[in-house]
Amino acid sequence: MKTQVHLIVDGNNAIHAIPDLLSILSYDRQAAREGLLNLLQPIHDSEGCRLTVVFDGREGIGSIQKRGNDERFCVVYSSAEQSADGAIERMLLAAKRPEVITVATNDNLIRSCAYEVGASAVRAEDLPQWADRAVSHQTEVLKNVPLLKAAPVFENRIQIPKSRGKNQ
Repeated sequence: MKTQVHLIVDGNNAIHAIPDLLSILSYDRQAAREGLLNLLQPIHDSEGCRLTVVFDGREGIGSIQKRGNDERFCVVYSSAEQSADGAIERMLLAAKRPEVITVATNDNLIRSCAYEVGASAVRAEDLPQWADRAVSHQTEVLKNVPLLKAAPVFENRIQIPKSRGKNQ
């Protein structure tokens, strides 16, 4: 799989396609969403790509949130008037360089839209294997980093007289 500059993930679709996340979803939607974000973190970190995860919003206007302080990892909640699918399609249609985008979804309409504009698509259930490869890559990179020299041990060399009492 070639390295992409921007990975867009159909969040709810991915949760339903990954059995471990689907089982969490049955009792805690937010935990399933957080599980997906944690699963995707190594892909973002290892490949240095922009990562956008799109979920269906519940009420009102949509929102965009950064994951941590990272501008390149965003979570998008669609508006009440537009589904996550619609938000992803709009992103694809508005992209100046769609050839650097990969969409992770099993939704055939979104996949067709991606192909139509020149982006690529992967199946949502392939994300865990992609994350595993990213973790393996990071592990190999870290194996080749030379160990840092141990920091010098702090030693107090200041002579402090022992006190003889409170008033002395």
